[in-house]
Amino acid sequence: MAKLDKHNKINSLINKKLCNFIADKFLRTLYDKNGNEISQNKYAAQCGLSSSTISKIKSEEGYDLPISTIYNICRQESYSLQKLFTEFENLYGENFPF
Repeated sequence: MAKLDKHNKINSLINKKLCNFIADKFLRTLYDKNGNEISQNKYAAQCGLSSSTISKIKSEEGYDLPISTIYNICRQESYSLQKLFTEFENLYGENFPF
């Protein structure tokens, strides 16, 4: 069970870092497609997410982020998943124990 615990700790760390990365990139100040600052509720609705999901991502602890949620944010931001994960990996990839 020690190996499972180790994997769970690594997964938790990756989720936390990914949430913080996405929050810093897209969610600290929220904009609509025209570049106007909007409320978290409006942004969440435009993404097809709940406002509480945005709050969880923005929290320092992060949460277990589904790929569909990441996709919804990237779609709203006109940002490819490939670009997002490449940037994330370039920033953190070598710092994670695999």
